[in-house]
Amino acid sequence: MSEPIASAAAEADQRPRDWMKRSQIEGLAALIVGGGSGMGAACARTFAANDGLVIVADLNLKNAERIASEIHKSGGKAVAVGLDVSKPADIDAAAQKTLDTYGRLDVLINSATWSANCMLEDVDMRDWDTAFQTNVHGPLLLARACLPHFRKSPAPAIVFVGSLAGVVGYARKSAYSTTKGALITMSRQLALEWAVDNIRVNVLIPGTIDSPLFRKMVRPEIIATFERATPMGRLGLASEMADLAIFLASPAASFITGQTINCCGGFSINTFVVPAGMTETLIEARQRESDVAASL
Repeated sequence: MSEPIASAAAEADQRPRDWMKRSQIEGLAALIVGGGSGMGAACARTFAANDGLVIVADLNLKNAERIASEIHKSGGKAVAVGLDVSKPADIDAAAQKTLDTYGRLDVLINSATWSANCMLEDVDMRDWDTAFQTNVHGPLLLARACLPHFRKSPAPAIVFVGSLAGVVGYARKSAYSTTKGALITMSRQLALEWAVDNIRVNVLIPGTIDSPLFRKMVRPEIIATFERATPMGRLGLASEMADLAIFLASPAASFITGQTINCCGGFSINTFVVPAGMTETLIEARQRESDVAASL
């Protein structure tokens, strides 16, 4: 009986590889939506610092321009654009701007989000529609605008920033939680349908992110509640989320698709029991966390 013949890829895989070279994103062009602040800005900085080509897209054009300017001063390449993810024309224009600027479009990272305080029994349907428009419809339209360009890319990838709210639910955040759950399911469907074109789609679920703004808006006892609920005993950093996002967008993650990956210091697996009298504090903590995330 003859020996099975390995594929060319399997044969090549027997050779030692330089992991650092494999993870490089040098020369890849990324459209980073929500890149004007917070985690999106960290992704833009990290992508550019690794010789990637960046379009910083944000609803707040001044913020996007500030981040693009910082990247330029650090020796990176970035261009700012204004983008409202609820407007299809803005989405198409941002994708075209990436192509016009760099001649290619390889990566989409979306951290733009919207949230409001509401329960399902009395949610204002205008808020419900806005949440779906921003958190579900927008990401889908972004992905579709990038699709024809991704089909020409050697390493196309999409990273959507999700939320634990889409997995476990957040008190008083019905529209936000529902749409983040929908984003996870939609991402899996995109990964399934677009795998034939080698387009990878993954969702990054961040933990509670520390920042000066978070410290300013959230009471110390609420921050302490989050820290106690996190096995690693601290809040996460935007740079840590960016590191994971860039890895997922890079060729180093070439066989990872359709996944929802938590980066939360163990928060999602903890059996933390809320002490008596602390239930409302934790609910408020969740609420304030999503408020801050939506404001970035």
